[in-house]
Amino acid sequence: MRKLSLFIGLTVFALAGAARAQEETPAPAPTVDPETPAAVAPAASESKMRVGLNFLPMLMGKVGTGETKDLAWADLKTAYGVGLVFGYKVIDGLSVGVAPQILFNVKGKDDTSGASKEWDLLARIAYEYTVMPKLDVYAEVLPGYTIVQFASGRSFMGETPPNPKGFAIGFGAGAAYDLTDQFFANLGVGYQMNFTQFSVGGSDLANRTKYLRIALGGGMKF
Repeated sequence: MRKLSLFIGLTVFALAGAARAQEETPAPAPTVDPETPAAVAPAASESKMRVGLNFLPMLMGKVGTGETKDLAWADLKTAYGVGLVFGYKVIDGLSVGVAPQILFNVKGKDDTSGASKEWDLLARIAYEYTVMPKLDVYAEVLPGYTIVQFASGRSFMGETPPNPKGFAIGFGAGAAYDLTDQFFANLGVGYQMNFTQFSVGGSDLANRTKYLRIALGGGMKF
């Protein structure tokens, strides 16, 4: 009887030790099929909108005033201005938006009166092409409407003229460089022509300007 009790005790002790050892053994790591592709993180969404601010030197300007068929042309002083740019990418490479700007020091080189201001309400259609990582080149068309705010004291035919208004069109090309994932800098060059007119003394007169347009600035992508 004593031997049986000892045998049963040893058996229970051995079973308990085996069960504890099995509980402490770590579970095997799950096997991975080498032919199964690893999960790929989703790509970051592409920026669709851009907002920028440009400094605008306007060089080699000319102004033609008078009757449409007989304009008297004169050289303009260097004008300067600032412009906002907002664009939305509608398809890959093509964006549309607006580019309003204001120009100062609009006056002839020999003009002794005050300088006029010019308000350009322009749309912008641009096509961009990536030539290397972070660097895009672009071409743009800028159609719109212009209002010239004559300097006080300006007179034509002895009368104070109304502000000329009319169609404007600009063309340009340039490059944009990504400083970070969100910020960029740009430099562009182009040509802008304005076809404004006004009436004075019962006559319709044209006031046309031409400028070499430089755009230097930067902005943000969203």
